[in-house]
Amino acid sequence: MKARMRRLGAVALAVLFMSACAAEQKTVVYAADYPAYDSADALFAGAKLVIEGRLTGTKHVMTEVEPADDDSETDPRLNPNAGATPDPAAPPAAPPTVMTVSSVEVVKVRKGLARVGQVIQVKELGGTLDGVTYEEADATPLKTGVTYMLFLETYPDSPASLLNPEQAKYVVTSAGTYTAMPDNPVRLEDTDVQRLSIKE
Repeated sequence: MKARMRRLGAVALAVLFMSACAAEQKTVVYAADYPAYDSADALFAGAKLVIEGRLTGTKHVMTEVEPADDDSETDPRLNPNAGATPDPAAPPAAPPTVMTVSSVEVVKVRKGLARVGQVIQVKELGGTLDGVTYEEADATPLKTGVTYMLFLETYPDSPASLLNPEQAKYVVTSAGTYTAMPDNPVRLEDTDVQRLSIKE
């Protein structure tokens, strides 16, 4: 788990953005850094929740915005910018962090607290909001109707997120095997899943 890969995290995001001409639809491209996993053991160890789940087709877009500084505070000790004239040369504000949230019906629980038949929410970086398309470079979004093995981080007040967008999801085939995303070098075998599954 020492290597690093570019990918989305639930914690720190480095955001790059580009937009097309004003007459065309705008596109914002995110670039983020995530921990890389070198084995199935590392993926299982890093996830709070590991499930096999099927996307139900219900999706919605949400935004996560950093809290803004309180410009109304006039005490220079509390607000260093109090009374300062806005700098016209200052860089523009970063774009919002747009997430697409998918509903996933749990088919099997491999680790963590969930139950078969439960529908959980899973967020991924990107989506379309107010005519602007937000996407993550080199990521493969979850597809409706497909069953995945998902390695997730969970939160008490927010949808779950993948450990990273490429390594934390595998397509579950009709034969019961697991297909990795194109940029994921870690293969997942049924023997790994059986060995590492934790019943809680």
